[in-house]
Amino acid sequence: MSAIFAFGLVGSSMVAISAEARSPNEIYGSVFQRYKNITDARKKLRSLEKKGQLTTGEEYYALGHACQYEESASQSMILTALSRSRCKEKSGEYFVEAGMRGVPEGFVSAAQFLGRGDQAYLYAQVAYQLSGDDASLRSEALDLLSSLSSSVSDTAVIDQQAIQLATQLATDGPYGGLRNAATTVDVQNRLPSLAWLDFKNPKRCHFSEGWQRMMQGAYRIDDRDYLTKPATTSVPDTGQRVTGRITRPQKEWESIVRVEADVKGRWNGLTVLGTFTTFVEESHGVWGDGIRFAEPVEIVAQRLAAAGFVVNRDGSERRQVDKVERSRYTDQQGKVQVAEAIDGVITSIERINGETYFFCDEIFEASYGA
Repeated sequence: MSAIFAFGLVGSSMVAISAEARSPNEIYGSVFQRYKNITDARKKLRSLEKKGQLTTGEEYYALGHACQYEESASQSMILTALSRSRCKEKSGEYFVEAGMRGVPEGFVSAAQFLGRGDQAYLYAQVAYQLSGDDASLRSEALDLLSSLSSSVSDTAVIDQQAIQLATQLATDGPYGGLRNAATTVDVQNRLPSLAWLDFKNPKRCHFSEGWQRMMQGAYRIDDRDYLTKPATTSVPDTGQRVTGRITRPQKEWESIVRVEADVKGRWNGLTVLGTFTTFVEESHGVWGDGIRFAEPVEIVAQRLAAAGFVVNRDGSERRQVDKVERSRYTDQQGKVQVAEAIDGVITSIERINGETYFFCDEIFEASYGA
């Protein structure tokens, strides 16, 4: 590590805590409340830091964010100059110090601040090692590891450095009460980022072109018996090939066909196990499209909602009506009726055979009657 990011371990006399993912505001909120504004906080926190009077990880985390912040330019050149941050380059240092003092999110922010390279990867790995039982923090660290791995000189060497630091922090430092310590984590099984899964419009269930190409290529219709058969297709952005699996999920209606493609990776903080499309074989009417995940329903719902998808937090079926068009018509009895055309989306999340299926489809339903 370069000198700017070289820190000693804080004393083991600090109170032991466990990793618990918090939003940035939850971490620095109480610190900023002491000051008039962020500019005032930056000035006074920096003064305390220079005097060696900052004591908590929360204070260092707040200072890191304050150093990245600048108020909008005003008509007054003096006020603009006063609001300008002169410590942006030290934000990463303050974030690391926050991590060393018991705020694991500081290591995540340090990795994001650096953006690439060995040090950024090391801090993301330390955050992952110190994530304990917190699935949210672990997912965020895993996403960073996936995106940073291509910029690292030797991941195996950096992994070991991160394990050593995390183990020392968990043994002698502020993470002394941490369960699921670093030495129990398998750091070799990292998964690639599946950015090609990004939806064109999450609120309207508009799947990406990559998803559509892969699913369309994962099956074929046999010209002899007109039945759906597996086919082999390419995984977007990679040289990998995958063969679709054909299942018929409803015994009472065997013409409903589900095609699944097994693709592992990370997306939106979730572990992807594959994708799927479902249709009625005779007509190819869409029954249900989506993605399969490893995490439980509640975690999948939380992450998808944060990414802008229309879902219920418990995974139950959600019908979102975006537009209703009404028109009048006269029925066979001569009565004036109203027809409704409903345009929207339908989503659901359910656990099936140890995997979590996320169904996301557009709907267009017409109803007739009084």
